[in-house]
Amino acid sequence: MTSYLKVLCEQRFDWQPCSGGNIPSNAVIGGRTADGELLYVGRAYHEGSHTVGKVHPSHGSCYIPFDGEEVAYQDYEILVLR
Repeated sequence: MTSYLKVLCEQRFDWQPCSGGNIPSNAVIGGRTADGELLYVGRAYHEGSHTVGKVHPSHGSCYIPFDGEEVAYQDYEILVLR
């Protein structure tokens, strides 16, 4: 576990504005769908604060959790490695 923490701590990240499923080449991968599609770390501004979620490129959206559901945003920020 220490090696994972070291890698994350030594990197430099930024949030980059995106929309419509566009993914910068340096975007941080957050996982995969059941079909193997890559998901990325994203966030959207919802009800007064930034909420982290997942960017699903083929849906053109960033999904954030809210009140037991997923809320989709077509305009969002995506985590990128500098």
